[in-house]
Amino acid sequence: MEVQDDFNIRELILNKETHVDFYHEVRQGVTSRREAIDELENLVEEIQDDFRRAVAQDLLGNREEAKNLLRNCSSNPLCIHLLGKLSLEEGNSKEALQVLEGGWAAHGGNYPRIGMLLCEAMIHEHRIEEARELLAKLPDSVDHPRICYLEGLLHQHEGDYDEALQYYSTAAEGRPEETRFQFRLGYMHSLYGDEELAIEAYRMCQRSAPLYARAMINLGVLYEDADRYEEAITCYRMVLLSNPDHRRAQLYLRDAEASQSMFYDRDKEKEKVRMGQVLQIPVTEFELSVRSRNCLQKMGIHTLGDLVSKTEAELLSYKNFGETSLQEIRKILNQKNLRLGESSQRSETSLLGMDSEAQALLGEPVSILELSSRSQRCMDRLGIETIADLLQRNELELVSQKNFGVTSLNEVKRKLTERGLDLTRG
Repeated sequence: MEVQDDFNIRELILNKETHVDFYHEVRQGVTSRREAIDELENLVEEIQDDFRRAVAQDLLGNREEAKNLLRNCSSNPLCIHLLGKLSLEEGNSKEALQVLEGGWAAHGGNYPRIGMLLCEAMIHEHRIEEARELLAKLPDSVDHPRICYLEGLLHQHEGDYDEALQYYSTAAEGRPEETRFQFRLGYMHSLYGDEELAIEAYRMCQRSAPLYARAMINLGVLYEDADRYEEAITCYRMVLLSNPDHRRAQLYLRDAEASQSMFYDRDKEKEKVRMGQVLQIPVTEFELSVRSRNCLQKMGIHTLGDLVSKTEAELLSYKNFGETSLQEIRKILNQKNLRLGESSQRSETSLLGMDSEAQALLGEPVSILELSSRSQRCMDRLGIETIADLLQRNELELVSQKNFGVTSLNEVKRKLTERGLDLTRG
């Protein structure tokens, strides 16, 4: 939908006849001419009917006030349509469903676009068969991009992501001003790992007024994953400018600012890699007596990593393993700056005071904590598969990793505490 060069916000908002795309027409004008926001703010008091006033209030960032005005004019199908649309943009499909079902029953014959939004709300609320039946009843006059968007939603619900992506692409190309279409396209690209295409789609949402908060949050996360922290912070701040109480934006902003200020110690990282290689060295590479070599073999100790997992007491308790063999082992480990019992000390400390129920969780997968997608993604990158693996890490180790910030750390600590577990701080 193109905006004419002679665009006049006063004439449009006060005098032009309203229609089902009136909101988009005004939104496009305001988006393309930023000075129109100031003009619109000065016009609000002159607007007489609730629908036009609701359009103006929403474009000025007063979403709740706009929705209250639309609820007051629920007999007007344009108000029903816009209220349902705004609710869907917010991800509130339950509210949209309540509004649109009554509107479709009262005005469906003359306003098929209400039916399209109702179909969308039904899909989000898992009423799939009803959505299919309604979609089949919609007249051929309904435009193709919106039909493609609904088909994409249905395919996504069924797990057919290839088809969903194709439909979303067609919908977004045909109706680039529809932020919901761009949002779904961006989401699907991110599922496929096409970060740049996802960013491109989300940035299309960035151009609209009012700001599409859900898209900006997702865009910020993608920027963080690409180490583009300044841009991520800008996204979260944009959301907070329009909604200072947006909880997710507050948390993500704090996390991004913390990640930006982290110091990445390359020497420390290299040392960790070197130590991992040292622990893989076979014990057969060292000069050991036949007795010591045989004892280690029988105990299943094949590498230095296996060796440092044992304590002196464990080795001495084995038959034929005496003080002489122990001295040999100490000499080998001293050459590599290692000592017996080193790898088990942390896990032993973490077990102190842990009840039997908590200890039984150690072998469980970390997925039982039901972490957020961001935190779980960090677990995967760190190779943390079980609760025991997680407890082997301390707070500093976790927050020093890429994209694992304070917010993620607090979430992990809270989930562990709920199960009687705790991270070590050292």
